[in-house]
Amino acid sequence: MKKNKAHHEAGFSLIELAVVLIIMGLLIGGILKGRDLIESARLKRVISQLNELRMATSTFLDKYNSLPGDFHNASTQIKANLPNGNGNGLVEGAGLAPGSEALAFWAHLAGAGLIGNPGLEHEINVGEFGKGAPESSLGGGFTVENNPQGLSGLWFILGQKHNDHGTGGLLTPSQALSIDKRMDNGHPTSGKVRAMDGTDKAPHSCVLEGGVYNLENHDAACVLFFQL
Repeated sequence: MKKNKAHHEAGFSLIELAVVLIIMGLLIGGILKGRDLIESARLKRVISQLNELRMATSTFLDKYNSLPGDFHNASTQIKANLPNGNGNGLVEGAGLAPGSEALAFWAHLAGAGLIGNPGLEHEINVGEFGKGAPESSLGGGFTVENNPQGLSGLWFILGQKHNDHGTGGLLTPSQALSIDKRMDNGHPTSGKVRAMDGTDKAPHSCVLEGGVYNLENHDAACVLFFQL
């Protein structure tokens, strides 16, 4: 007769399970930390882009005694095929409207060698990000407008294209708050950095009625405005 052999199945000990759980926790934590670092780097890059654009605008104003886009001698003093502004001291038109001073703003800066070429093809004004206006590291891009959305003065705008404007929602409320806190006071309705609901988004998707960021919303709902 054959004797039955006992089969012993080896299992994990409590110590082994604990080690596995610790390793899993470290891996998950490392992934989340890596995501946070990448997100932080992208936001810092956007801030650097904005500071570069501000510096370029200031340098242009000092050199030509005029705002980019509005400079009436751009074709003679900068580059022959640049569109001239009307020289009235305002940057007029919608940020992505072909033929507007607001779109020519970037051509003037690029022609003066103060920013890289924002995708202009043969100096034709095309109202797109990457084709006439600079893209941002978060997607979408930058436009400039005078008195946008009821704000007074000249503002850079960070958002997505919506019709002839760059006011579509690009940032989550959390991203917008992070940039606002690094550059201003962290309040969306005051200071030199303002946040609004994207013009393609529902009311209060970015900013709640009390004037605070809607941090429960994780969708790209915000457009940011930076006063020059």
